[in-house]
Amino acid sequence: MRYSVSLLVTLAFVLFSCTSKETKPEPSPQTTPKVTSAKQTLDYLGVYKGVLPCADCEGIETQLELQDTTHFVLTTRYLGKSDTPFVVRGTYGWNANETQIQLDNQKGGPYAYAVLEGVLQQLDLQGKPITGDLASRYRLTKMKKDAQTGELLVAKEATVVKGTTPAAPVTFALAGTEWRLHTLMKKKISSSKKPFTLTLLSKDARFTAYVGCNQIGGQYIMPSVDGLAFTAIISTKMACPDDQVEAAFVKMLSQVDAYFIQKDQLQLRQGKTVLAQFTAAK
Repeated sequence: MRYSVSLLVTLAFVLFSCTSKETKPEPSPQTTPKVTSAKQTLDYLGVYKGVLPCADCEGIETQLELQDTTHFVLTTRYLGKSDTPFVVRGTYGWNANETQIQLDNQKGGPYAYAVLEGVLQQLDLQGKPITGDLASRYRLTKMKKDAQTGELLVAKEATVVKGTTPAAPVTFALAGTEWRLHTLMKKKISSSKKPFTLTLLSKDARFTAYVGCNQIGGQYIMPSVDGLAFTAIISTKMACPDDQVEAAFVKMLSQVDAYFIQKDQLQLRQGKTVLAQFTAAK
């Protein structure tokens, strides 16, 4: 009898111990985030341009054309050192995730790029993102060819809010248009005889300008989607009765780092500050 009671007590204790233990949830299997293939989802073929940082020059003007799914043409020019472009042709491939391209048979420099929407982001020698203060400047922006003029323009499309009408396309391109000055440093400008003009020529990345006396010229670069800078600015040395406007104009060109076009209006800017305003000649 005592044996039976002891057995019952023991069984009850075992059952209580089993039911009182917390049931631990089984760990869920770890999943690796899915990486979207740029090769399969983006319209990446085309021409990309930009000005990359340079240790001993004003910048490396770079144009990379992805001609098809295999071949590329890379054109570089060292601003302030040589006007001679260096042209390299070759093939390229993709990394395992199809998010980066590597230019084959290239020596002495980083030739890997992350493929983003409308942008090629240059990577370092180890294929990793470049960091530091100049990181945002290591990018090439996709261009498009204007159907009427053949000029290479930044392939930037307007954002359309659902339920609204898309904005009218820009009528005038930055390059290939004669822009007439009407405001300089917030002051209205009027020319009594010949209009004051600025014209950019994309064929050789040069510009010409006239502001009342001397002929002004030089080179321009577009380091980003809205970026613009004038370099190697020169002018003739005619004796002018009043060269204050011309001097202010040349100084303004050296300060420009961005531009904005709306229909037939062009603004040259430094950051968000409008330095000069032009109207397209019709």
